[in-house]
Amino acid sequence: MWSRILFFLLCTGCSVNPLYDGDSQSGEAQNFELDIIAEREGQKLRGYIMDSLRDLSFSGKRYRLTIQLARSETPFAFTTDGNARRLRISYTANVTLKNEKREVIFSRPISVHTSSNISSAQGGVVLSLYGHNNSALLRELSNRIIENIKVFLTHED
Repeated sequence: MWSRILFFLLCTGCSVNPLYDGDSQSGEAQNFELDIIAEREGQKLRGYIMDSLRDLSFSGKRYRLTIQLARSETPFAFTTDGNARRLRISYTANVTLKNEKREVIFSRPISVHTSSNISSAQGGVVLSLYGHNNSALLRELSNRIIENIKVFLTHED
């Protein structure tokens, strides 16, 4: 009886990997370790970046990528009554790339911008709220981040 329980516990423990183990490379690119990015938009951005990092292959060097994401909304195109008609949405990613020795080798803010209408009509309000969930803008930001890293690492090697 006890031997079956012990055997079961040993077998189930074989396939368990720690979720946040620093040495674990499951689901991450071989040469890159990407830190967690805060908030829901950061999670989406991290997913897009990880998809792109899987395709990168550089020398046997290892890198750690840290990103701090900031979002800002700025109203503009004011009407005569003082209300804004448009809203500029900006995402800024402060990207930091460290080498194996944990030295910062690349640090740069990368931004993307878009604008959307603000309306007081019922349908317009729903559409403007839908614009807050802008996955296309986060995808563009991830592409710009990967492009900057590719160019930097190509010139570094």
